[in-house]
Amino acid sequence: MYDVLIPTAEKDFLKFRFTYDSILENLDGFDKFYCISNVKVPKELSISGVQYFLDDDVLDFDYSGFKGIVMERKRWYIQQFIKLFQQITSDDYLVVDADVYFNKKIDVIENGKPTFLFGKDQLNQPYFDFTEKVLGFGRIYPYSFINEVMLFKREIINHMVSSTGFNIYGFFELATKALNEINSPSGMCEYETYGNYVTKYFKDQYNYRYLKTKRYRKHRIWKTEEIQSCINSIKGSKYDMITFHSWITEQ
Repeated sequence: MYDVLIPTAEKDFLKFRFTYDSILENLDGFDKFYCISNVKVPKELSISGVQYFLDDDVLDFDYSGFKGIVMERKRWYIQQFIKLFQQITSDDYLVVDADVYFNKKIDVIENGKPTFLFGKDQLNQPYFDFTEKVLGFGRIYPYSFINEVMLFKREIINHMVSSTGFNIYGFFELATKALNEINSPSGMCEYETYGNYVTKYFKDQYNYRYLKTKRYRKHRIWKTEEIQSCINSIKGSKYDMITFHSWITEQ
């Protein structure tokens, strides 16, 4: 059994129901649902059975050490640290970004092991500059772990943290220093960090599977009818998963 954690932001609130429904329809073996957001989800958009939390409810890191462009991308980085270090779920938890829709049945756990689900390959060198500075290695697996969905094991996260000689607060300070030195708008990726750490030290504990993923994007908030139209058009197709990105400049 694993819990499902869906981190979200206000721009993605309308997508949440679609993500939730697709998990109910196409994934198995999950237990509780959790949603974490930076502002409160409106009552009319909340779902019975989902437990809702605010960012500050689940993580008390001090982000004042962020500098320059890292501070400008503060919310983006906060969400990554929440995915890694929240303590509200069980020790095995599936993170699904709020702009994901599962179009087919997908086995998150196969033969007793969780599965890394790959989408489109991408290579952003600052992500691996970060892991080099913090963990002492760069890209280990020759394909990107970024696919907006990942099953994390807290035991492995704890091992990753302790390998640096720090607790999670010391790890966060180390990560902050690395981010400030890299000084990139995209200087860290929690999926790349965890996936490559697992591949280096715990590869036999995971399966690796490639999904056919279709990506949609807008530079504004999606409308409900637009999301539904895309879903209708993709039903019965070859795609395992689709995403609805909203690329909006952070305020």
